[in-house]
This record gives sequence, C-alpha cells and structure tokens, in this order.
Amino acid sequence: MPKPTEQQLQIINSRFSQTQLTEDNCYVFSNLLIDNLPTAYYSIIQEPLLNKFAQDLEKGVALLLVHNNRKLPVGRSFNAYLKREYVAQAGTDVISLYGDFYIPLGINLEGGFTTDDVAKGIDTGINFATSIGFNAEKWTCSICGNDIRDYFACPHIPGKKYAVEKDGKDVVETCYVLVGEDGAGKLLEDSLVYAGACDRASVIRNFSADVTDFESSSKLQVIDTFKDIPVNALIYQYYTKDGSVLMTDTKARTGGSEYLRRRSEEQVELDKIKEVLNKFDITFSSEEELENALGEKLSVKSVDVAELEKENQELKDQLSAKDEELAKVNSALSEKDEQIQKLEAENKELTEKAGLAETYKADLINQALEAGIRAQGNAFPKEMFNKFLSTLSIDEIKDVIKKFDTEFASKFEGKGVTDMNAKNVSKSETPVSKTDFETEQEFRDFIADEAMKYAQENKVSIQEATKIMYMKYSKESE
Repeated sequence: MPKPTEQQLQIINSRFSQTQLTEDNCYVFSNLLIDNLPTAYYSIIQEPLLNKFAQDLEKGVALLLVHNNRKLPVGRSFNAYLKREYVAQAGTDVISLYGDFYIPLGINLEGGFTTDDVAKGIDTGINFATSIGFNAEKWTCSICGNDIRDYFACPHIPGKKYAVEKDGKDVVETCYVLVGEDGAGKLLEDSLVYAGACDRASVIRNFSADVTDFESSSKLQVIDTFKDIPVNALIYQYYTKDGSVLMTDTKARTGGSEYLRRRSEEQVELDKIKEVLNKFDITFSSEEELENALGEKLSVKSVDVAELEKENQELKDQLSAKDEELAKVNSALSEKDEQIQKLEAENKELTEKAGLAETYKADLINQALEAGIRAQGNAFPKEMFNKFLSTLSIDEIKDVIKKFDTEFASKFEGKGVTDMNAKNVSKSETPVSKTDFETEQEFRDFIADEAMKYAQENKVSIQEATKIMYMKYSKESE
C-alpha cells in the first residue's frame, strides 16, 4: 500500500488534517482526472477551466464514492498539476489534469465498510475508474461561436457534422461544446465509480470544496441535450469511464431541440416544394412572391383543345418526315461505311508500298554515297551529301549516282582501272601495308573502303576513320 512521503505528510497535516497523520495511517494515490480531448458527450474542457480545476484541487476537493455526497467523503485532494503530454491514441499533445489524494485509514463507513477497504480496492485494481463533477458558466458552439443553449442563434447539435466555409472552401466539421473558455467554473468533487454503473438523477446541487460543507438543496435534473436548457441555467457535468452526464439546476425546459427538429423538417418540405414549383418556372423567396407567381400562372388564358390537337398532328407529321430523312441518312451512312473499308484496305496496301519505297530509297542513297567517295576520295563530304540526298526523289538520286559514276570514269579515262577487289592482293590475302598495292590510286581506294567500314563499325566520322586507316597501312613495319 503506497505510503506518503515526508513532504506529502507535511502538506496534508499543515493544511487539511486536524490530527497528525503518519505514513502508517494515511494512504495516498495520484489520479488523472480530465484532459482537453473531446469527450463522449462532444464537449471539450478548455485550458482556462482546467487551470481553475487545478486551483480547486490545490484547495482540497472531496473524494466521494459514486458521486453520493449524501454520505461523508472518504478522502481529499492535496496537490494538483497540469501536464502537456503526447497521447498516441489521439495522435496529438494533450493537456491533462492530475491530482494527488489522501485517504485516512481506519475509518469505519456504512455497512461495515472501512477506508482501508477503499484503499485496498485501489491497490488491487478493483476501484480504477474515476469521475469528476463540475460546473461552468460558458458553453460555446465550436462552429458558430454562440452559446450552445441559444437555439435561435445556434442551430448546431453537438456530435453532428456540418459543412462550413473556411478560406473560401467548404469543409466538414463536427460540432463540439467548448466548456469554460473564460475559466469561470468549479471542480466540485472526484468520485470512485463502478464503470458505467452510476445513478446520478438524484445528486444534490451544491457540492462544496470543503470536506465538511455539504448542503441539501434542490435536486439536479438529468438532461439529454444542451438545446433544452435555458441560457442562464447552471450546467453540471459528470465524466466517467463510459461517457458523461449532463445536469442542470432548473426544471425549466425551452423545447429548443424540438424546435430545431421541426424547423429542419419544415425546411426539407419547403425545399421539396420549391423543387417541384421550379419545374413550372415558379420561383419565390417569400410567401408574398409565391402568391404573386401562382396568380400569374392562374390568370393565363386556357388554350383551345382543338388548337392543341392541330399542333399535335403537325408534330406527328414532322416526326414522320424526320423518320424518312433518318432512313435516307442511315442508307447513306451504310454506303459510307463500305467506302471507308475500301479506303482502309487501299491505305494498308499503300503503307506497305511506302515502306518498300523507303527501303529502296535508302539503298539508293548508300549507292550514291559510295559513288561519291569513289569519285572524290577522302575529300567527299559524306554527311552533308547524306542530308542532301534525303531531300531528293528517287529519280534525282539516280541522276546523282550517274554523275558520280561519270566523274569517276572521266578521272581514269584512257587508264587501266584496277578492280578494287583484285588489287595486287589475292582475295584470300589481306593487305598489310602500302607496298602491297601497284598504284597510289589503288592504295587510296582501299583506304576509302576500309575507312567506310571502320566508321560504320565504330561510329566515328569518315574523316577520322580515313586518318586511322591511312596510318595503319602507310608503313610496312606497322
């Protein structure tokens, strides 16, 4: 059983107990009374009121059993502190109110029950749930900021969700009751309770912070909703493990919850009526506008039935003519579908031919480039001609090939031209130096062919490849 420290005994004996208590006849324990998280009743104790509760605990608040102040307390608070702590379940920092209580041991209670039994119940975990009783003056709606009891100014119900505008956007918020924003209120008592088993309907009104000051006065009334309480009525609230209970000190009821229910139902019905009337181009925002709009509609002259039948027949004739036009359009569309299928087949064939033409053109371009290299040697600007030839037609490319062939033939007119494949080396042999060629021209042609191969295989320019091949085959030693 926890024993008090010397410091705790000094506080208890100097401020509260008339008899000097010792560590052997005094039991102490700490208790988390309340925090500023939303409660089961959708109320939130504000920090100013928590500060006031801490002051009340410092003064000494009675410890009761199941809120029954018709019987003497079993203990009293002697210390309090507020603590800002992270609560994993809420995922946020919370301000919690803690209090230290002492119970004098060896005191007989009713029914053969003693304060030792109360202490043992706490130690063994039997008495673990606690409940506070308090009152407050300010009960504010978290959405509109008005008194939650004023149903004319505040139509919101705690726990309900409402669409509100914030920063130009519509967001959904839950209505909460903000309790004690001004710090005006009182912590009346703290009780050990059986979880979820407490009849509070007959709790007497005036709870005192003084242990010996208990008055029997008018009974508190249990209420279901803030909306039925008069604005100036004093509200009491009790928190337990399983929720909270609202009470008030007056029997008067405003009927605010019923008023809001009827107003909500009437608004729904009015919206339905407006929706129906809008279909007939009748709009209104007041009863007078509705009467005027209906009067205008009723004052319109009735249409001759024969005239309506005539118009109806004209519409039938127009529909019949439209049906004939539609049949013609469908027939034309069918013919178009056949034409589209033929065009698609032709397009496919043209696409295949275009692919062949592109391949053929690419081959011609390569032939033209090879003819240019033969005609002009290493000085031939292959890359420039490659871009140039891609802009020409097939016939124009053929003309270019002929011109290069003519240029090549004119250079060697009257001279014996050695077959590039023959050279001075047999097909099975590979030249290793310049001395393997009969003429300078054979050597240059060989270098040009090797440079083209090297450039293609190693992705370098013709000029770079020509330099490499020339250096490779220029000296016999290399």
